Amino acid sequence: MTARPLPPHRPPEMNGEEEDLLEDRGRGLGLRLLALVGAFAFLMLGISSIAPLLQPAPSPPLPDQRRSPAA
Repeated sequence: MTARPLPPHRPPEMNGEEEDLLEDRGRGLGLRLLALVGAFAFLMLGISSIAPLLQPAPSPPLPDQRRSPAA
């Protein structure tokens, strides 16, 4: 059984005021800045958790040389 194609979608007729209400104006400047700060904080958290893994391993401690061997 083959499916019949759907008819094309036509939005209902609207006047100018209703079209302005439905227009997506995007996010405000405050929310954009908040999102930017949050993304930056998330990035810095990830970098700070990976940074210790990228450092070279500490060298083994040197033997204590303050005492001279007993003669």
